[in-house]
Amino acid sequence: MALCGVTLAQEAKRPPLRVPEVVNVPAEFAPPGWQMEKETLKEADLNGDGRVDAALVISNGEAGANAQGEPTFVKHVLVLALRGTDGKLHRSVVSDAAVLDGNEGGVFGDPFESLLIERGAVVIMHYGGSRDRWSYTHRYRYQNGQWMLIGLTIGNTDSLDPEHFDEQDINLSTGLVDAHEKGSGETPEGRKTRRSERLGSYFELEVLPVEKAPTIDGRLSTDEWPGYAVRLSGKQHAYRNARLWSGADDLSAQLHAVRVGFDLFLCAEVTDNEVTPGDIVRLVSKKGLVIKPQESKIRAGGKGYIFEARYSLKDIVKATRPGDEYAEQELESAINPAEEFSDVSGLQLEASVEVVDVDDSKLPKARATLSTRWAGSPYSGAIRLFRKGNLVLVSDNE
Repeated sequence: MALCGVTLAQEAKRPPLRVPEVVNVPAEFAPPGWQMEKETLKEADLNGDGRVDAALVISNGEAGANAQGEPTFVKHVLVLALRGTDGKLHRSVVSDAAVLDGNEGGVFGDPFESLLIERGAVVIMHYGGSRDRWSYTHRYRYQNGQWMLIGLTIGNTDSLDPEHFDEQDINLSTGLVDAHEKGSGETPEGRKTRRSERLGSYFELEVLPVEKAPTIDGRLSTDEWPGYAVRLSGKQHAYRNARLWSGADDLSAQLHAVRVGFDLFLCAEVTDNEVTPGDIVRLVSKKGLVIKPQESKIRAGGKGYIFEARYSLKDIVKATRPGDEYAEQELESAINPAEEFSDVSGLQLEASVEVVDVDDSKLPKARATLSTRWAGSPYSGAIRLFRKGNLVLVSDNE
């Protein structure tokens, strides 16, 4: 969901934000004109070094109106700090995007609910909307020297339809999504529909934006595919002809995805005990339409092969949301760093990755297929596009 952001004119009225690099106590991170929201301060060991670190929100302003009658609102900024060997707190991340501002919650006002620490992860909760009410819970963990989004829970309800709900609980580390929904819906043409209750799981690829595009050559280079990977190696991944699949050594895959502009790059490291010309990795829509890449390369070697491909995100949107006149506009809004709307959940597209295995030693033309679409689930597999600073927190405000 895209939420209204802050205009440059409103930003200009605020005191400059210059967060100190090193402080003795958390409250000192709030510069003149700003204040630490005391109820948000949480202190715990966040990086596993045995020292007590800090997570807090600093803010400026209040809901209401100024002397000219212009509306005002509270601005929130997340500060994460790690304690050094000197005993002081060292600024790690200052994020404007991680916590929504007071004017981004609809009729409910300020959507920021709470900041918690659970099992070493920083948890940020939001709630807002009007008739359509939404909630977001983000879980960030410090790992590999950076703050990674490891969990995302998205909820939607309709205040005029008590039976309506829609929830996705996403483990970004593994790509596993547990989904549950019931109630009214809407077709791309705007017609109201009625959905029965659906409950199921699937896997999605978390697409990290990068500066340099991977080379489509069937070879893996160091740091070419950063971010999370989805592992296809279990019974739940055997989407078609499961009887022909005999385990991870027969067929398994590790999937990666990154984005540069409107190009999606996909990589599959495939373990296959019998590589044949019929083996293929493909991206398909919920209805089974194969989405063709702009370019691709398969290179056999080792215990299987490497598949790399480049896709047009506009082609993927057309295939996954046919007839939706707003689909391409939402895509542009979701990935454009200059867009004035905040993005807290990324953009999900219902496209599954399938790894098809053709073994000559088995039945003629028999194909076992592993997929990010869970066998027996009513949901398709998916990919989720993030802007810079959403999947990996970066300092976007000095």
